Amino acid sequence: MPNWIDVAPAGETSAEGHACVSVEIDGKALPLIVFNVNGSPHVMANVCPHAGLPLGDGERSGLTITCPYHGYTYRITDGQDLDDPEFGEPAKTYPTRIENGRVQIQIESD
Repeated sequence: MPNWIDVAPAGETSAEGHACVSVEIDGKALPLIVFNVNGSPHVMANVCPHAGLPLGDGERSGLTITCPYHGYTYRITDGQDLDDPEFGEPAKTYPTRIENGRVQIQIESD
């Protein structure tokens, strides 16, 4: 069953910025990156699919973030690997909304 959880205040990031946050789900930390894209929130796992390193340490440029460790570039809105779109693994993204001034993500729960 889908579940919505709070991850950050709605104003956490500027229009071209991003913020790294962590939430706890079932006793486990879930590292996330919160993006503001023209006033709309987008949330991605703070884990590069290539090597499991923190993607949020990378540089954002418009709708992309580039992993600082190996240079892979991902689209913020859907996690698509832009360097190898056919075979590259996308970064994990989450359905996102703003509710009561908070950015929330939708997760599946048991």
